[in-house]
Amino acid sequence: MSRISLGVKEVTVIPREEAKELLKRMKLRPWQLPWIRASDPLAQKAGAKPGDVLKIVRESPTAGEAVVYRLVVPG
Repeated sequence: MSRISLGVKEVTVIPREEAKELLKRMKLRPWQLPWIRASDPLAQKAGAKPGDVLKIVRESPTAGEAVVYRLVVPG
């Protein structure tokens, strides 16, 4: 079963400048984000490469929709 079938609505690579602003607002360094391997089906679907930040929108039973960010790493 792929993760895409587990409630993921949208997967996008966010532009570098937007990623910098996001990290600044969250007071994080890129490596502090949860990681996702470049070989992961979600990363491949988005065309992500190592160093990119993915925005993943999922269905949530409590919030309706949850947005998470992942740093793409080699592998």
